[in-house]
Amino acid sequence: MINIIGAGPAGNYLAYLLTKTGKEVQVFEEHKEIGKPVQCTGIVTSEFEDVLEPRKEFTVNKTNKVKIKSVSGKCIDLRLKRNNYILDRAKFDLYLAKQAEKEGADFFLGSQFINENHNSIFIKQNDKIKKINKGILIGADGPLSSVARSHGIYIKRRMIVGFQYRVNMKNDNFIEFYPGIGIYAWIVPEGKGICRVGMCDYVGQNIRKTFDIFTKKIGIAKKSIIDCQAGLIPTYNPFIKIQKKDVFLIGDAAAQVKATTGGGIVPGLIAAKGLAKSILDGSSYKQNIWRLRKELFFHMIGREILDNLKKRDWDYLFKLFENKKNKEILSSIERERISRLALPLFRNDPRFLFFVKKIFF
Repeated sequence: MINIIGAGPAGNYLAYLLTKTGKEVQVFEEHKEIGKPVQCTGIVTSEFEDVLEPRKEFTVNKTNKVKIKSVSGKCIDLRLKRNNYILDRAKFDLYLAKQAEKEGADFFLGSQFINENHNSIFIKQNDKIKKINKGILIGADGPLSSVARSHGIYIKRRMIVGFQYRVNMKNDNFIEFYPGIGIYAWIVPEGKGICRVGMCDYVGQNIRKTFDIFTKKIGIAKKSIIDCQAGLIPTYNPFIKIQKKDVFLIGDAAAQVKATTGGGIVPGLIAAKGLAKSILDGSSYKQNIWRLRKELFFHMIGREILDNLKKRDWDYLFKLFENKKNKEILSSIERERISRLALPLFRNDPRFLFFVKKIFF
C-alpha cells in the first residue's frame, strides 16, 4: 500500500501515475474539499504542456504578453515565444484527483496525518484516530510538512508569505511583474474583467502594509475585491532531505519551488513523475529529478542575486534590457529553464556579469 498525505497537484498526480500501473494508493487530505482553500496564483509556463494538457476544465486564460515594471517606473515589455496558462487551482486539483480515482485511488477527506509508530501511521478522522499500515509513505503535505517533521527530516526553512486579491479590473491580457515590491508583486489576468493581484515577502516583513500601498498605487478600490487568498511558500534548499528509507517528500513539502517566482505547480508535477518511476522500478528518486534539482538550484542563486539588488541596480538591470537582443533572449527562455538564460545574456552583453557579485553581497 502507498499512502500519500496531501491532495494537492503533486500528490494527486503521483496517485494517478501509480494507480494506472496497478499500485494500491490511498490519499489523505486534511481539508474537507480538494483544492480549497486556494493558496496559489495558478500561473504556469508552457512547460506545463510537456506534462499535462491545459484542458478547459481547469484553464481560465492563456497569454504570452508580459510586462516587468521597476519601482522607478521603467518597463520591460515582452512577447514570450510560448503561452503561459492561468489555472483555476481548485478545479485543477479536483481534476487530478478524479483522474486518480478513475484509476482506483482512494481519497479520504478531512483526514489529518498525526505521526508514525512501529510501521503504522495514525490519521485523525472525525475526531477519531485511525491506525493504518504504513507501507510507502509520501509527504505531499505542504511547506510545514507533518510527514517530514515526524521522520526527523524537516530542517529549518526560510518561508515566504504570499497575499492575493481577486479583483474586478481591466487588463489587456498582460501578466505584470513588479520586482522589488516586497520580494515581487504581480497582476495576472484571469479573463472576463477579473485579475489576480498579489505580492509576497519573507515571513516577518510587514507584507500587509506594503501590499496596501501597492494596491492603492495601481488603483484597486475595496469595492472591486472579489475575494482574498494567502499562503506560505517554501524557498528551495538543496540540503533538504527528500527521502528517508520508504518515506518520500514531494512538492512544497520538499520545497520544490522556483525561488525567483514562487512557482511550484510544474516542479511538483515533474517531481511526481520522477518519484513514480523510483517507486515502480527502484531507481533513485534524486537521480530521476536531477534536471529539476539543477534548475531549482539556479533559481535559488537567482533569488540571492535579486534579494541583494539596490534601487540603482534595478535601474541598471532594466537599462540593459532596453537592448533588443537582450530582450529577445529573455523572451525565449522559459522560467522553468533558468539555467539556459545566463550564458546567452553574458555572451551578448558582458555587462550582465556585474550582477554575479550580488550573489555574495
